[in-house]
Amino acid sequence: MERFILFLHVLGAVAMGFYLLAPLIVSQLNKLEGEAKKGMLSVMRSLNTYAQYGLVLELLTGIYLFAQDDYSVLWIVLTSLLFVLIGAFGGMMGGPLRRALDGLTEKRDIAAELRKLRVFGTMVCASFAAILFVMMFHRLFA
Repeated sequence: MERFILFLHVLGAVAMGFYLLAPLIVSQLNKLEGEAKKGMLSVMRSLNTYAQYGLVLELLTGIYLFAQDDYSVLWIVLTSLLFVLIGAFGGMMGGPLRRALDGLTEKRDIAAELRKLRVFGTMVCASFAAILFVMMFHRLFA
């Protein structure tokens, strides 16, 4: 059973892998025009939604896996903090994505939304990379 839960945990992490690419995708949006930009923003919005589902899967499976082993207080605090940051920054990406898509439909400037996406994308990428490090090298925090 524990191996299956670990599989689901890794599957959730893969779903959240979009967050590692988010800053790269956002940086390329200025090079796109019209329908291509709208399509890329639409894809980003869908991937952000799937990553949020992956985050929920990570929470549920992570709680089960946490109960199976003994972890240090430092590891628990770091993991919890990074988890909340990922959820917050990922969630904050949703608003600018929606407003940017609406702005393209209404033919108005979306530069402010793209700046917010760049900031939130970078922050969620850094938080996700940090939690990957903490998870992979959990014995360093013992």
